Amino acid sequence: MKNKLRKQIGISLIIAGFFLVGAQIGSALPNDFLAQPTAKTGWLYVGGGGPGNYTTIQSAINAAVEGDTIYVYAGTYHENLIVDKPLLRLMGEDRDVTTIQGDSLNSTVELTRQAVIIQGFTIKNDGSQAGIYTFTSASGHIFTDNIFTRTSRGISLFFSSENAITGNLFYYNTECGIYMEVGQNNTIFNNEFYNNTDEGIYLQGSGVLYIENNTIRNNGYGIHAYRTNGSTIRNNVIVSNSYGIYLSGKFTVNSNQNTISHNRINYNTIYGIRIEHCQFNIIEFNEIKGNREGISFEYTGLNTIRHNIIAFNDVIEITLTFSFGDRITKNNIDNTQQQLVIAQINFGFSFASNNWWGSSQWPLRRIRPIVGWLWILPWEMKPFDIVVGPES
Repeated sequence: MKNKLRKQIGISLIIAGFFLVGAQIGSALPNDFLAQPTAKTGWLYVGGGGPGNYTTIQSAINAAVEGDTIYVYAGTYHENLIVDKPLLRLMGEDRDVTTIQGDSLNSTVELTRQAVIIQGFTIKNDGSQAGIYTFTSASGHIFTDNIFTRTSRGISLFFSSENAITGNLFYYNTECGIYMEVGQNNTIFNNEFYNNTDEGIYLQGSGVLYIENNTIRNNGYGIHAYRTNGSTIRNNVIVSNSYGIYLSGKFTVNSNQNTISHNRINYNTIYGIRIEHCQFNIIEFNEIKGNREGISFEYTGLNTIRHNIIAFNDVIEITLTFSFGDRITKNNIDNTQQQLVIAQINFGFSFASNNWWGSSQWPLRRIRPIVGWLWILPWEMKPFDIVVGPES
């Protein structure tokens, strides 16, 4: 066997890991959670030169039973896989040299059963199909240490919960890196997303989701969440996208009670954070710098912006449109170098007291109310000492 295989811990820990994924913040599994093969029993091998090794991954899947590990040696495998057995583990020798290349007709890997681990592959096709696809109740998966490129959606999950997506690279996908629709308790941890056409991460109808410690750069939208509630977006670096984070809804369909904290949201070409038709969200301890617009709210209410550094965005720091009861407090909000209007409210009323506005002087000249009012009294006479951005 190759010496790159991981340290041994029992298969019982692997099974337990399926049920722990997403249970709490920081629940993503450690890097060495996968077991090392110690005997032929329960292990099937694809490629390589060993006697009895399978020539295709699908033939090994067909021969496997629940709980088996399929170890795949380096090479390019031109296959579209259907994984129809639970508790299987597909393990590539090394993600840089072990490739599953799908065709243009179906997803490269389709999961129809519960609790599958996929580790150590490059997964791709011609850009018209998903890399990994699962529908209905196939949940409890772990995807770790893979590369997803030249697919439409790197990972596409429908009605799938309790999944962990950790330590992967998503780039040059024609739609997005990850697409999730209607799922609970999913964890997206320590991944890198860049140069995906539409989004790094797209969420719809999701809840209780953890997006932590990722790097998201040069995508269309960094994170786009539609009708997503109760999620945590924390400790990420989100730079040089068109929108950094976009929470959206429509009339009575909202993205509510999400927390955006300790992120660096910088140099995005349109918005750092854009929120529409959403309430009761918390934005705190973020660095929001160098975007075209820092934060933009529209048709919102009762959201909280606190303890952030919002500074040196190109056009304006904060815009509130049809905003009713949003609260902005204890932030450092500054654009003194460009002498621009810092905050603007268009129809509505919001509260922006106890902020530092870049000067100890009367800040009203930096505020622009348009058929609305923004309460700014009192204001701080010196900036707060705020620790923002990802925590170590």
